Amino acid sequence: MIDLEPKLFIVPTIALAIVGICYVYNLKRAIHKLLFGKFMVAMLGIGFAVNFIWETSHAPLYQGHHYSINSFSILALASVADAIMLILLYSIVSLILKHPYWVRRLSVPRILCVMFVGGTGAVVSEVLHIHAGDWTYAPTMPIIPLANVGISPVLQFMIVPLLVYWISHFLLKGKSDPT
Repeated sequence: MIDLEPKLFIVPTIALAIVGICYVYNLKRAIHKLLFGKFMVAMLGIGFAVNFIWETSHAPLYQGHHYSINSFSILALASVADAIMLILLYSIVSLILKHPYWVRRLSVPRILCVMFVGGTGAVVSEVLHIHAGDWTYAPTMPIIPLANVGISPVLQFMIVPLLVYWISHFLLKGKSDPT
């Protein structure tokens, strides 16, 4: 398990700042600003919950993991960072597509784009964290050949964002912004 060090907060802090900038930009484009705010809050809350479940489930695939109050605290912190990153991913796609509710028209190319960007980001993140010694995989972690990273964290960022976007959109369906 990892120890909490200031360096672990750098990327999530930068991501949070970018999310804030993207939020302001997308809020200006949204006709129903309150609805857009609710959508973002829903994504953040659902993103935390789903990522916490995933993190807790795959934690035994990391070296030295033991379920304890300390480990649940670290898993919760990782889930907050994961939720921020999936909001960042959503915001970047919103900027590219110039539409704050791009998820309403979810198509195969958009799904593949999110999966590719999420998976690529996860591979880069895992390589950096493994190289920095932030965590180590247990022998039970399935490894992606060539990238030499665990499959579970990569699948997490290929699947969870789309699931969270869809659930958040579904919860607010019927209250949709006409843009």
